[in-house]
Amino acid sequence: MSKPTPEEIEINKKIHILMIDDDAIIRRLFGGRLVTLGYEVIYANDGNEGRETARRLHPDLILMDERMPVMDGLEASARIREEETTKDIPIILFTNEDLSLEAEKMARDTSIDAYIHKSADFSVLKQTIKDLLAKKKI
Repeated sequence: MSKPTPEEIEINKKIHILMIDDDAIIRRLFGGRLVTLGYEVIYANDGNEGRETARRLHPDLILMDERMPVMDGLEASARIREEETTKDIPIILFTNEDLSLEAEKMARDTSIDAYIHKSADFSVLKQTIKDLLAKKKI
């Protein structure tokens, strides 16, 4: 049996999504749906744990809740952007929080790539993930 070529390895590479959310039901619900799309999902319970996990595992994309204990999503996103090893990971703020247009613009300008309300149709999340991964060339 021959070794796979670099192209074959790239084709078979699983996409890893880090879901940072303190709500186990949300993690299970949305994480399960992402797994059915073929993604590998890694979980963290708060912003600090998520930051450490991102640094250690280098996921392809991060889904970040806003309101969490220890460190909220915007602070965690800003810190992820400050670190050399994690600064280029796309981050979607995926939350039940209703951000004002000004707050959303500020978040996009500083630390996140997209903002999606958890009540949005799943197809919006699915397409946003696809678009950000394509932009990153994964």
